[in-house]
Amino acid sequence: MSKLSRRLFFASLLFLSTFSSSLFANGDTLALNKNSAAIAASVDNMSEPELVLLMDSLFDSDVHDPKLFELIKNKIAVLKSEQPKNNFGAFAFYPANRFYGVWDSQHVFPYSDSLYKCEAQTALDFSPATSGDFTFPIIGPITSPFGWRDTAFHRGVDIDLNRGDTVRCAFMGMVRFAGKDGGYGNMIIVRHYNGLETVYAHLWKIKVKPGDIVNSGQLLGLGGSTGHSTGTHLHFETRFRGIAIDPSYFIDYQSHLLRADHVCLVRTKQGYAVRPAGTEFYIVIRGDNYVKITQHFGISIAELKAYNGWDAYVRLRAGMKVRVQPAEIMSASF
Repeated sequence: MSKLSRRLFFASLLFLSTFSSSLFANGDTLALNKNSAAIAASVDNMSEPELVLLMDSLFDSDVHDPKLFELIKNKIAVLKSEQPKNNFGAFAFYPANRFYGVWDSQHVFPYSDSLYKCEAQTALDFSPATSGDFTFPIIGPITSPFGWRDTAFHRGVDIDLNRGDTVRCAFMGMVRFAGKDGGYGNMIIVRHYNGLETVYAHLWKIKVKPGDIVNSGQLLGLGGSTGHSTGTHLHFETRFRGIAIDPSYFIDYQSHLLRADHVCLVRTKQGYAVRPAGTEFYIVIRGDNYVKITQHFGISIAELKAYNGWDAYVRLRAGMKVRVQPAEIMSASF
């Protein structure tokens, strides 16, 4: 049966359900055959996306038990009624499915290198129409930035908090993973509608489950120090197609606001460089150097020098304005 036929079948079930009560109220699962009853016993602990995948898999295995489908459909309806509504109806069932093509709620980072390498440049849309509002996960001092730390690479930013503090969702999206994983301890991964995934680790308590649709600012969990952690803090990551990106490229830690509504991700050997859309110039800040600036914008040192007309190395000073994209070539018109 084709996917279109499956969806039409599901739609018919939903239509019929408006005229009939559940077939399985008050223990009516006894009406199922032995195989269907075994499947029905497992649905209580499934999320909404997992239930939809179950229905697809039952079709693929030629199990067409209307009573079982009615049970699953009713369970989905209950879960839908308990969740915040998805305001982005134009998107696929799974957020940003066009970037991933896979939804895995069992593994923390299931993506292969080929997924990262499939495109050299990708636009990332942070506008409210696509991503909803933005909320900084928790207001607190940054205790460890993104980058090399001693002999290990730190793929996120650590934010100080107290045990039990509320950790909030950055953007609207869907919870892809919620559970315990090694050094991350109790962690949550949310996939957002623009393709970004955000990671919240070392939590004391998890308050969501895979498949939950979550809003910006919604409670995800409570801060703690689980996993490989020497003190209470939130380890926060921003990832695209499995590759960690420095959150400071998107977020101003002073104002706790986004730096731009649209950015361009450029694949490099190190990961992704980030160019705010339309940005021709960059203002040097304290601690910047040639390597940091060129890696940020995905250009070479030779290109940086050429864009600015430098024949030799120029000393970079805080507040200095440097060109990070070639000047637009204008054609004379007569």
